[in-house]
Amino acid sequence: MVRRTKEQAEQTREALLDAAEQVFHAKGVARATLDDIARAAGLTRGAFYWHFKNKADIFTAMCDRVSLPMQAMLDVLVAHPGSDPLGALEANGRDILRQVASDPRTLCVFEIILFKTELSEVVAEVMAEEAERAARCRRQLAQVLRSAQQLGQLPVHLDCELAAFALNSYLIGCIREWLELREFDLAERAGWLMAMFFAGLRHAPPQAGG
Repeated sequence: MVRRTKEQAEQTREALLDAAEQVFHAKGVARATLDDIARAAGLTRGAFYWHFKNKADIFTAMCDRVSLPMQAMLDVLVAHPGSDPLGALEANGRDILRQVASDPRTLCVFEIILFKTELSEVVAEVMAEEAERAARCRRQLAQVLRSAQQLGQLPVHLDCELAAFALNSYLIGCIREWLELREFDLAERAGWLMAMFFAGLRHAPPQAGG
């Protein structure tokens, strides 16, 4: 009985998250209400509060449910860069683009984050948390790039912090532009897009004035 109750609670939580995706995508985060989400899930507002504190809480859980490979890979590479950290980064970037293009849930959540998060207190709260995560990701990227530099995979003059910023910006930019245009098969072209970026890193010129 306890196991069944636990399974039912998990099913209810997943139903609320599914509903939040639908409602946020249709109405935008700022205009969506908790009643909208509960009704879309076929549940009561009380059921919502059993699982989530507020709109920011369910928005964060919705984003966390879409697991991109970047963070887990970075945790491993920072601790154990191995013999080809640059190759691992390139493969991971390729996997991220392919996941966005081919997984409907990932696609939906990215559309919400990039295009449906009108300025509001809820969004500001969540985005502040996301900014902290992004900053940590850039720091880890820089560490992995330094490991690649020490192995001779990157020029000694490369500014790894700036390169980490560029890589993160490139991935986000590719995803945003593709979502807006849909002019090609992103999953099919992901390998070329990442190969082009990393070829540029491998042959990066010294910074002007540096």
